[in-house]
Amino acid sequence: MDYVPAGMLWLLTLIRIPTALDKERASVLRATFFAAVACTLFIPAVYNAADPFLGGHNHVGLALIAAIMAGFWQFHSATVLAALTDQARRRRHLRRGRLAAAAAGACVVAGFATSRVDTTNQNLPLAYGTQPGMQLFLWAGSAFIIWVCADVALTCLRFLPRMRSRTFKSGVGAFAAGCILMALALGNRLALGVIEESPTPSAPVLGGLNWSFTLLETLAVLLVSIGLMLPRFRESPGLVRRNIRSRWLMALLTPVWRRSSTERKYLLRNRWTPILDPVTGKATAHLHRRVIEIRDSQLRGMALLPRERALVNQAEELLQGH
Repeated sequence: MDYVPAGMLWLLTLIRIPTALDKERASVLRATFFAAVACTLFIPAVYNAADPFLGGHNHVGLALIAAIMAGFWQFHSATVLAALTDQARRRRHLRRGRLAAAAAGACVVAGFATSRVDTTNQNLPLAYGTQPGMQLFLWAGSAFIIWVCADVALTCLRFLPRMRSRTFKSGVGAFAAGCILMALALGNRLALGVIEESPTPSAPVLGGLNWSFTLLETLAVLLVSIGLMLPRFRESPGLVRRNIRSRWLMALLTPVWRRSSTERKYLLRNRWTPILDPVTGKATAHLHRRVIEIRDSQLRGMALLPRERALVNQAEELLQGH
């Protein structure tokens, strides 16, 4: 079960790579990347194997919490950018998120630095939760994430009535539900730590909290992932296939395009953009520009191999809508 959330988030990160250079949407990519790193580090086998590489003493736990907080901070920024159109309100909300992240991050680092956590143990609340520094570490990080989840869910629910697309509305609703479940999962962990430190802990309650945490966490990640994926399917299947085909042809045409660029003094695009073009936005426009440059070099005397001519022809047919 531990591998399901991590796998979903890595898949979502790969899907959103084309938005890496989009200022309005790149924050979602950063959020899913940090969340995927955190979920991967939370897997017991990965946690225990990674800690020695970071110097031991549960430094991987600090990296895990930092990744979670960075991911939720980016989710908060993405929600604000998507839901608010007024620039002044955007700036206020984004500034509030940055201040909250900075304050919580400082508390987390200070709490960890003042704690003795020498033995690697994935369950920091249970192993070291009695130390004041560790309590600051856990409560500051958890409070920040719960606040972000609540604020994001509230923003999404306020934004929901204004949406016309059922797919987009379903996606935002699923995302909000996932944030609520994630807040409940963190509340579960905090309650578990409090009850275990009580003089007479209840075994049935502890057992229920333990199994429900995994369920809540998995459902939260699944709903957040589904919520972020659904708006991507608003396009028709034909447009999706065209987009994928454009990127594939662009990658296949890279060698001949690079060869053509050495024979011309002026380029429409820099020679090193093939590294990014196949995964950035506006794939059709980039493919069209690349075909023009190859044809221009061909008119100037550059010879094309049979396979290269076939690829250029396929690209032109795709651009013409065939």
